[in-house]
Amino acid sequence: MEEVVQIKNKRFTLMKVVAAHHDHTTYFASWSGRTYFVRIFREDYEKALSDYRSLKHAGINMAKMCYHDDERKVIVYDYFPEDDCLTTLSKGPLPENFFDALFALYRFARFANVALDWEPQNFMLRGNQMFYLPTKYYPLTDENRFEKKGLRTWFLGKEGRALLERKGFDIKDLPTLSEAEVNKTMVLMATRYW
Repeated sequence: MEEVVQIKNKRFTLMKVVAAHHDHTTYFASWSGRTYFVRIFREDYEKALSDYRSLKHAGINMAKMCYHDDERKVIVYDYFPEDDCLTTLSKGPLPENFFDALFALYRFARFANVALDWEPQNFMLRGNQMFYLPTKYYPLTDENRFEKKGLRTWFLGKEGRALLERKGFDIKDLPTLSEAEVNKTMVLMATRYW
């Protein structure tokens, strides 16, 4: 699969599909010896641009938007070589620094009344900062807060293991946390981070 997309006199060679969704497809691409993410939209291009600006204004870390083409409905983002948090979780329990960075990001989301898609495949730790990979967000409500809507999937308990299996990871050799262990860890995090 070697296609080329031209944006502002730059020819991006699409190398591999990273993710395919109903509204867009994201590719690994290269131009001038650098790797990028190229997202080609079938719908909701303008919403993606607007959401990106809103999240940046709210202080949410995301990959930098390098270029965009309104006519072709294409956005080019910086490429991050780090694994997303779900891939890291598939190798074993997440270290404490992941949660430090995640709750720091969540603090910005709460202050801006923004709810993100909280599952770990949508986040990536780079250095000591957590980055949000999609651009979609929702108004924050009591029902879609991180501690109610996604925190349980960040552990190797029932919800986290179900998500890993659904995404095709082999987790048979990973330890399993009981419901009580997940609850205890969540309570300890609540007292530490709130």
